[in-house]
Amino acid sequence: MISPERSSTVLQLQEVTRTFVSGASAFVALDSVTLGCRRGTWTAIMGPSGSGKSTLMSCAAGLESKDSGRVFLNGTDISTLSDDQLTRLRRSDIGFVFQQFNLVAALTAQQNVSLPLRLAGDSRADSAARDALKIMGLAEHIDRKPRELSGGQQQRVAIARALATQPSIVFADEPTGALDSSSAAVVLALLRELVDRGQTILMVTHDPRAASRADHVAFLRDGRLVRTLNAPDAAQIASALTDLELAP
Repeated sequence: MISPERSSTVLQLQEVTRTFVSGASAFVALDSVTLGCRRGTWTAIMGPSGSGKSTLMSCAAGLESKDSGRVFLNGTDISTLSDDQLTRLRRSDIGFVFQQFNLVAALTAQQNVSLPLRLAGDSRADSAARDALKIMGLAEHIDRKPRELSGGQQQRVAIARALATQPSIVFADEPTGALDSSSAAVVLALLRELVDRGQTILMVTHDPRAASRADHVAFLRDGRLVRTLNAPDAAQIASALTDLELAP
């Protein structure tokens, strides 16, 4: 099978299946899911609770094994990589943003952002951290610790940390889930600016307003990819979610 072209596709899942077994029971979390993320685009993943959203992201990042199918990152089939190679790939090509900010309380914003680069032995850690924080509008807060920042500012530090390695793709898991509406709007606007400048984002969210900032919205139900929408508004997304939840 020919790998996707590096120039156009960052991430490609091909017929990915993941099943969890507990005793005599088996739960199919992903059922032959095929999904691609083109360079410089934002894809949102939505669906009811238990639909497979988090499992999809974990398999795409190589954090969780799959039963069958293939996952390509920048044209490389990650299932062929050793654990060490996967770790290096995640450090260089993938950024992670979570609902909880996961910042180190004792470190400043700059130190939090530079930490992954320092662990990788990158001599540009401090300058890259400052650049990433500047992009996030936090140039004046680089010496502040998390407790001195608002929730929205802390999430922007977390995004800066994800960006500091200049990853090919950012995986964002409910990035606005812990924020108030005004802080969430700021974070979403910044993510949109990043995509418009060429960053690729794959985001899991339950919020139609957040998903409406994406270029594409993919809907999962019972582990299957059942619908996609291109550039939908929040009302269209909410309607699609309602349809999924009411479907027999």
